[in-house]
Amino acid sequence: MQSKQRQPRNLYLLFFTELWERFGFYTVQTILVLYMSTKLAFTDDKAYLLYGTYSALMYLTPVIGGWLADKYLGFQRSIIVGGILFTLGYFLCAVPDPNVLFYALSLLILGNGFFKPNVSTIVGTLYDGPEDPRRDGGFTIFYMGINIGSLIPPIFAGTVVRDYGWHYGFIIAGLGMAFGLTIFLFGRKRLEHRGTIPTGSPLLRDLGSRLRFDLTLALCIAAAVFVFRFCFNFPKATSTIVSMCTVLTILFVLIKMKNHSEEVQRKLKAALVLIVISVGFWALYNQTFTSLMLFAQRNVNLELFGIKVHPEFTQFFNPFFIVALGPVMSLLWIKLDKKGLNPSIPTKFFLGVICMTLGFALLAVATHVGAVDDKTSLWWSIGSYFIQTVGELLISPIGLSMITVLSPPDMVGLMMGVWFLSLAAAFALAGELATLTAVTGLANASSSLHAYAHGFNQLTMIAVGLCVASAVTLPKLKKMIK
Repeated sequence: MQSKQRQPRNLYLLFFTELWERFGFYTVQTILVLYMSTKLAFTDDKAYLLYGTYSALMYLTPVIGGWLADKYLGFQRSIIVGGILFTLGYFLCAVPDPNVLFYALSLLILGNGFFKPNVSTIVGTLYDGPEDPRRDGGFTIFYMGINIGSLIPPIFAGTVVRDYGWHYGFIIAGLGMAFGLTIFLFGRKRLEHRGTIPTGSPLLRDLGSRLRFDLTLALCIAAAVFVFRFCFNFPKATSTIVSMCTVLTILFVLIKMKNHSEEVQRKLKAALVLIVISVGFWALYNQTFTSLMLFAQRNVNLELFGIKVHPEFTQFFNPFFIVALGPVMSLLWIKLDKKGLNPSIPTKFFLGVICMTLGFALLAVATHVGAVDDKTSLWWSIGSYFIQTVGELLISPIGLSMITVLSPPDMVGLMMGVWFLSLAAAFALAGELATLTAVTGLANASSSLHAYAHGFNQLTMIAVGLCVASAVTLPKLKKMIK
């Protein structure tokens, strides 16, 4: 019998697969807003809203991807389909044409739908049950893989695009995804029965059924590319629709859960409340790639230990702190569990929201009293990223674990999709929140600093409101999942 203190070996196959997928993903995340603002000369509002639309749709598709994996493809085949779409999309981004860019982003949106929820779901199958004390630690280690992949791009992305051109940044993203897909293809046999094609799928029937299913899937993917491309023409309307989809999906889960016992229903309701809280958290967190990126470009003294860095380098600190703190917090949960002191999932969410609030409060202070010649020290941003990262580690890996713990087996894929759909709503909201800091006209450093000071004040107050809401619901949630 495998030791209860040692993580499953297959965790590391999924760790490296996710690492390289995230390498490609975060290479694009790091440069996209700057690419639209600098190369394509989009206004702040337009760049923020288009980024919000792209990111929201990225997390809308996992609901469908999780359902297709549950019913037809299986988790392993879904990961392969997603990896292929990702690779094609990244290479297509390298074409220097704005219209082609939006088609490429549409492919990435679909790739994420097939890939993202299903790697996490397979991780959940590696453990013996909800009470396995390794589970939270395993998901935290898996989350480290995500952040090692996101740690590398900020180091060199700024240099690459400035020395060789923006298209080389996208090409590097495609190569990273291709490598991750190769790792998974060669190692998937070790997963054995986990994530294979589900019983009843047409892929297990005769050749004709398999061909009809594959053709239908290919046609649906092609149609979806054109639909998503159209959405980029109407970013505000798309954000509204995504938010409505989130609400409708939660209502669908509430209806579907009636077929389960009262205990299961209680846990699912608690999971949904925590998902709603996470929407507010991620909407604030995702300022990292929008308002905080342009803030770094305009009003941060980009010098670290006497070395000048690019604005893209500011994206290094969040994944760095996750990699540094991840193992510590992974072991912390196991040690606290042995002593009966492991905080409940709702408590971890509440502490995470407090951290996010403190992170933005620090930025607000920096813009008011920490600026010299309209530039704040990079250390203010580093401090904010550190606090926000602690909050992220209290919510994101724990949230993934929560879904696999609180969901019945026949709804795990759907609930994992709902988790990522909530991120879609958060990204849509993040684009809107970023406009609170938008710099209009031909602004100088002084006027842009004033805009960011005002915007960070508002974002801090929004975070305070989320803290209050989390505190009010905390006692009830702890009882619901006991």
